[in-house]
Amino acid sequence: MAATLGNSGASPASPSPEGTGLEVRDLKVFHGVVPAVRGVDLDCKPGQILGIVGPNGAGKTSLLSGISGIKKTSGGHVLLDGQDMSRWPAYRRGQAGVVMVNERRRVFPSLSVRENLAAGGWGLGKDEVEARTEKMLDLFPRLRERETVPSFRLSGGEQRMVSIARALMTGANCLLLDELSLGLAPRIVAQLTEVVRQLADEGRIVVLVEQYVGVLLQLADNVSILERGRVKFHGQTHETALWLQEHGYLKPTDVAVVEKKIASTH
Repeated sequence: MAATLGNSGASPASPSPEGTGLEVRDLKVFHGVVPAVRGVDLDCKPGQILGIVGPNGAGKTSLLSGISGIKKTSGGHVLLDGQDMSRWPAYRRGQAGVVMVNERRRVFPSLSVRENLAAGGWGLGKDEVEARTEKMLDLFPRLRERETVPSFRLSGGEQRMVSIARALMTGANCLLLDELSLGLAPRIVAQLTEVVRQLADEGRIVVLVEQYVGVLLQLADNVSILERGRVKFHGQTHETALWLQEHGYLKPTDVAVVEKKIASTH
């Protein structure tokens, strides 16, 4: 896919490979009185994909919600390119370029694909919305084929594409993706992972929660393993694969696939 996603006009949320990226320090999130995220640290620089993996209830979605401001945090700091946004509401973090794409395929069902994308460019000039919409349709050729179709008629994979494209319409440079492949066919997952890799290669920050470890390890540069709201392990992809094998989560053949992937990128 050759389309690039740099904004056609100046924007504070344009990708910045020179930035320090996303820094999370001692982040805490509670659900009522129950701790969901217990002092998590993480870093993700522009151009990188940070994978987050862990069992159900580990705090993965709560972590992304705390970073994006959707969920109120109980402590810690969130910084983007050195700017502390810990006290900012979600809309302001979104304006700064931090956008979460939830696992639920949230589209406006009665609107067409093109209209859904235009909604993501709310507040922009008409020409800018049109330019960004065209870039999204270039990035997702399947959506161009379906651009006039009401979104309730789309498949689950197509709705997922719309959700990601609409987030990018804002000019997001820090994408928080929750369960990218959940419930999708392998063919669609392959298309989405290709897009996510391209977004990172263009200088964006990508934090990816993914239930399928095989998908995550083939896509991420670094991985954090969450258990009970804490980081149990953090390392580069190969180190993570070995840790998962040692703890019975992966077979040696799975590690071999990761090693092949790493070798192909060098």
